[in-house]
Amino acid sequence: MSMTPLATRQTCGAGAVALLIVALAPSTEALAQRSHASATLRQRTQTAEREGQALESVEPGRSAKPSRAENLSGDERRRMLAALREEIEEIEAQDGPNARKLIAPLTALGSLYQEGGEHALAIAATNRALEVVRYNDGLYTLEQAPLIRQLVDNAEVLGSAEMAWELEQKLLALAERHPTDLHTARILRDTADRRMDVLSRYKAGEFPPEIVLGCYYAALLPPGLVEKPNCTAGSSSVVKYRLLYEAQTYYAQAANIILQNEQYASDELPSLLMDLVQSSYIYNNPTLGERSLRYLLAYQTTNSEPWLERIGTLVRIADWNLLYSDSRGSNGDALAIYAQAYELLREHGIAQASIDQIFSPATPVVIPEFRPNPLSFVAASGAAGYIDIAFEVDKYGRAQRIEILDTVGRAARSDHKRLKELVIRSRFRPMTTDGQFTDSGRIVVRYYVNG
Repeated sequence: MSMTPLATRQTCGAGAVALLIVALAPSTEALAQRSHASATLRQRTQTAEREGQALESVEPGRSAKPSRAENLSGDERRRMLAALREEIEEIEAQDGPNARKLIAPLTALGSLYQEGGEHALAIAATNRALEVVRYNDGLYTLEQAPLIRQLVDNAEVLGSAEMAWELEQKLLALAERHPTDLHTARILRDTADRRMDVLSRYKAGEFPPEIVLGCYYAALLPPGLVEKPNCTAGSSSVVKYRLLYEAQTYYAQAANIILQNEQYASDELPSLLMDLVQSSYIYNNPTLGERSLRYLLAYQTTNSEPWLERIGTLVRIADWNLLYSDSRGSNGDALAIYAQAYELLREHGIAQASIDQIFSPATPVVIPEFRPNPLSFVAASGAAGYIDIAFEVDKYGRAQRIEILDTVGRAARSDHKRLKELVIRSRFRPMTTDGQFTDSGRIVVRYYVNG
């Protein structure tokens, strides 16, 4: 079972900007060919309402969300637990074992147990709350999602990977029944985040249990082709591709849902798009990354964001084009976009200091800008020394005429070599002189070497 890409086109308000988010998502047919050895290829859903958040829709009652257990004394915690149990007993006696008013105190009780490290008791209380929600609102209500998240968390802490996995499948199956609900967008985004977390851990040499539980070794099959997969061994490249593919699909679907609900001013949409941009950079998907940046600019334009923010995104689009110009064509498109951004900055009265920070900073900007600039190091208390390096940046962002000027402290020749290689590998944002993008003058950077 898999979530299929949702809306194919949405028009953003008065700006009439068509956001074809479906272009971000892989095809439904490909997603449908996931492994037959696992019920689904879903994976851990990040708890968005961690630390015992009660259901948002419950009726207000005497139960308030408990303080974090680590901030409570033993006596305070015991009193709170006793008060919750007493409240539950009173409601059951007066209104019966499935009264809606039980949801809040049972959820709070499960949260308090969870925060106190009593995870088995937390599971019992949360399961009881889940039963009451389903009795009152049906088996497939999204109001149970926060409770399922709590159960997943507790199962993981107890080391029950299979139990956590099964619960996650139920959560995503529930979300699939509500393909346009904003709660589903939250579930999908959290799931995508967790896919990326598993991928990161796997790349670092760990072997998360989700790899086997989700049968990520199994390659995607063409429609109509069925074969028994091997879920315990196979190609690491297939695992990485499958995890990334799924994460990016869920990010795009979550963005679709936000647009379907006409939540064009949602703070979550630009964040989702930047998640796509960053994963596209890490895993070399330039087309997806550029589309995501352009959709971000459309969002900012539709919502009349400050000009400096909009132009900043336009600059990032130029950065992206320049970064991938070798594989996608000439550098000319990037330079034209940079020039457009520069003129817009001047046209809209942006202070020269802000313009210089973008196009003529003291330390050149290594692109993409959202990654840490490896040359922007400040002196650390444990620094072994520093190296002064000089170079120029041509108008296409490549370093030239690289020269080591000085070395202080315990920086070695091997550090010189690594620093030169770093500068050569880096792509820089072109710099301006009197509004023209030309080769820069000599730039001197002090690079601190850690001890």
